[in-house]
This record gives sequence, structure tokens and C-alpha cells, in this order.
Amino acid sequence: MTKAILMPRNNMTIKAVTFDLDDTLWPLYDVIMNSHKLSNDWLIEKHPQMEGILFSSKEREMWKTLIKAEPSLANRLSELRKKVIETLLVENGVDLSSASKDSEEAFEIFLDERHKVTYFDNVLEVLKKLKGSFKLGVLTNGNASIKTLGIDHLFDFYLNAEMVNDSKPGAKMFEEAMSITKLKANEICHVGDHPINDVQGALNVGFKAIWLNALDNSWPDGKCHVPEVKDWKDLESTIAAFAKEC
Repeated sequence: MTKAILMPRNNMTIKAVTFDLDDTLWPLYDVIMNSHKLSNDWLIEKHPQMEGILFSSKEREMWKTLIKAEPSLANRLSELRKKVIETLLVENGVDLSSASKDSEEAFEIFLDERHKVTYFDNVLEVLKKLKGSFKLGVLTNGNASIKTLGIDHLFDFYLNAEMVNDSKPGAKMFEEAMSITKLKANEICHVGDHPINDVQGALNVGFKAIWLNALDNSWPDGKCHVPEVKDWKDLESTIAAFAKEC
């Protein structure tokens, strides 16, 4: 059941801004689909019996089975993806040593493609401007690396679900951001695309929040109670308006 969206608390100036990555800095769907395709094509060429198994209901069920057996894997996406492939290979006649090696290599193919992103318009320019006024951080449930992307110089810190063993909208990532910045919750604004993981998660711990809706999605219950930004060029002024509030 979806929680009601909380109203943000506006009683201190903003000193830090945190960002989600996927579907916030860049659109994810095409990147992930291509990553899956290239990784799976490599595996099927080496193990033809895997055709019809990879990226199918069988693979989806394996994800669920492994998470049920070890729930913390849900926060360790890279390890989980490799375990899924390794287990499916073994179940289809590949010896464990080869399955382990090939799942690792397939994952590297996936991860390389996963970082071939196309940023939304104005992303890098806006981040460079914000960097001069605020501490900037990344809070992501995914496994994209800002260092691999070459944008780590734009941020003061980076956190993902694996590092804190918790995924947004859980509180741990947001709380760790407070610890790193030595700021109170209402001195931080989080920017992200997901109404629950990003907006609700941020508001739950007292952050301010901005819904970055570059994909022009609909709000779950029809009414968004935080600022909505569809174009990155408008983000700077929206954050500035928050920052002036005392």
C-alpha cells in the first residue's frame, strides 16, 4: 500500500543537495535493455542452451528466489546479478567453476554498457553551477559509478544501497548523508524521479525534496505536494527558492 506523501518542513536554509542517478540524471530504460542484450548475447553464444532462459520468467523467478533466501542481496545488485546468472548456468549443465567465471565476464559486459548513458539536457551544466553553492551528493539504489562516468568531481560524496545495506525509501542512506555532511535533515534537499523511493523517502527523514520528472510521468495519487521540475534548466532556481527559506 502506498504511503501518503508528507509535506516538507521548511524552516532552515538548504546547504546540501543530494541526487538520485537513474532516470534523474539520465533515462535508464534503453541503457539497461541494451546492457542486458549484449550480456545475454555473449552468454548465449557461449552456452546456446541459455536461449529462452535469460531475461525470461525463469530469470525473474531466480531473482526472487535468491532474494528470499538472502534478503540483503536486494541491496547488492551487482552480486545478485552475478549470482542469478551463475545459478542459471549451473542449473543448465555448466560446471560451477565455468559458471562463476562466465557470470563474472557477462556482468562486466553488462556493467560497461550500463555506464554508456546519455544525460538529460543541461544536467552537467547545472551540476557545475550548484557545486559552487552547495555540498552535492549521490544517493542511489543502483550500481552506476560516478567515477566510471567521469563525474565524480562534481560531487562531494556518493552512497548506494550496497554501501549502507538499505535501499531508498529506507532511512539509512539519507541518515548517512546527514552524517557525512554534518547537517540537519532540513538543511538538505533531495532530487529524484521516484515518488516513493526519492520524494517520500526524503520527506520521511525531514529532507526537503524536489520531484525531477524529466520523463513526464504521472504522480501516483494525482497530486504532487513538492516542487516538480521537468527540465534541468529550471532546477537551479527551484533549489535557490528553497535555500532562501529560513
